[in-house]
Amino acid sequence: MKFNIGSTTVNGVLSEVKADKNKAKIILQEPVCATIGEKIAISRLFQTSWRLIGWGKMIKGTEITLI
Repeated sequence: MKFNIGSTTVNGVLSEVKADKNKAKIILQEPVCATIGEKIAISRLFQTSWRLIGWGKMIKGTEITLI
């Protein structure tokens, strides 16, 4: 799956979905600079083109330090 966060596109995996709370946990392949509340577009490859399959907003993240 591809995730568009702001102007950045990054591949990732949807690792957990909580249907009752409308929350999902995603693991991105690369770090992304984002703020809490920022919108995220979720796309999936159908045949030969990427299709928007959903969207959400960032509610929590892990802060990392780049060297």
